[in-house]
Amino acid sequence: QKLYKGFVKAGFGLYTTPLAEFYYDQTRSRDSGFGLHVKHMSSNGGINDVGPSTYGFNQVNGYYNHYLRNHEVGGRLMYDRRRVSYYGFDATDSILSLIDVSAPADDDLKQVYNDIGFAGRIRSLYKDSTLIAHDIGLEVHSYSSLSESRETNVRITADLSKAEQGDRYGLGILIDNNAFRGKEANGLFGETQSTTLGDQRTNGTIVGLTPLLTRQGDKYVVRVGAGMYVDAQGSTSFHFFPKAYLSYSLFDDILVPYIGLEGERRRNSFRSLTRENPWLIGRPQLENSSQLYDFYGGLRGSFSSRIGFDMRMSISSIDDRPLYVSAPNAPYGDRMAVVYDRVDVFNISGELSYRYDDALRLKGRIDVSTYGTSYELEAWNLPPYQIALGATYNLRDKLSVTFEAQFLGQRKAAYYTNPADATAEVRIDPKVQDLDGYLDLHLGLEYRYTKRLSVFLDMSNLS
Repeated sequence: QKLYKGFVKAGFGLYTTPLAEFYYDQTRSRDSGFGLHVKHMSSNGGINDVGPSTYGFNQVNGYYNHYLRNHEVGGRLMYDRRRVSYYGFDATDSILSLIDVSAPADDDLKQVYNDIGFAGRIRSLYKDSTLIAHDIGLEVHSYSSLSESRETNVRITADLSKAEQGDRYGLGILIDNNAFRGKEANGLFGETQSTTLGDQRTNGTIVGLTPLLTRQGDKYVVRVGAGMYVDAQGSTSFHFFPKAYLSYSLFDDILVPYIGLEGERRRNSFRSLTRENPWLIGRPQLENSSQLYDFYGGLRGSFSSRIGFDMRMSISSIDDRPLYVSAPNAPYGDRMAVVYDRVDVFNISGELSYRYDDALRLKGRIDVSTYGTSYELEAWNLPPYQIALGATYNLRDKLSVTFEAQFLGQRKAAYYTNPADATAEVRIDPKVQDLDGYLDLHLGLEYRYTKRLSVFLDMSNLS
């Protein structure tokens, strides 16, 4: 296919929502490759009867790869800026007038996250499988917020593997260092509390080794290994997790039963938590999680060349899993705090897909879960079931139609009337509120006028 050096996408939507996206790439080259990606999307919001819900996302990424005889060497520069609003309060005249007369209070209604990072990678390209293949990476992020919390994360990874007599021996190496200094806004004028409460500092390093042995035959795949981690955040702790996987092909891959066991130590950083929930307080508590076990089994395969399926059942447990509770910030602007608890999950899921050439594709998935907690009253905000449906239709490469539907079941949420109770050393039970389930519908249309020019219309939140 013909490759183009550039790609531009632009649009404008309801609630004053501009979209702009730009790609530039070197295209094919034997010696090197480089490219640039820039994206902007923002909106003035549009939610009635609550505070301003303005948001904006900006991304800039650039990369360069160089190809040697037996190696690929590359680097990437990244910048990401996300701006959200704490709109979770009733927009009454009295509160809005208070905001209007207090200019600095505008900063207390929003949060801005800046992420500056770079990454490097060296990957072997050996044709001889008996040599030690290696993939070594370095990634560094400097992450900060408007409330002056800052975090620096340095992550080094290495994947080594070697084939010998039909087996493949592998070793994963992880060194993850994180340094966090948190500050919290005072609640009205954006003043920090560091003079009275002191900065919250959380530093620590995770070192991990994951040896793995893989044997693959004509009909079976067997993997056996372990995850060993030393976590030096706070008090030093050692963690060991067995890993195993077995699958067997029946009737030329028509049916493939499988069973597996997984476990790992996971970093919870200021960056990872606010990516999942950007409405957090300015300095959330950081604790790392352990996936103690994820024991799963299932059956995947195909009824025909067009219909595929995957049915799966699992029992898992995560210690110190982050859960989110609401902690209102008087006199306005909802914040959320993070609490940690052991969460046990029993999950049954099924997935079905259909493909008719390149013209029509259908996909459906259902997840049903039950949760158990050790200290919290409920597994806050985790849905008991999720149903996802999707369809794409392509008419002669001219008209493309995309439809998506998502059903989310009723969840249990927690909130505190006194924000200090959410992070109190002595446990105080929150108030419980049921969040209604919802249906979300999305419809996308694209008409390709020429090979280089198309127009599109996306409609989200239709229900």
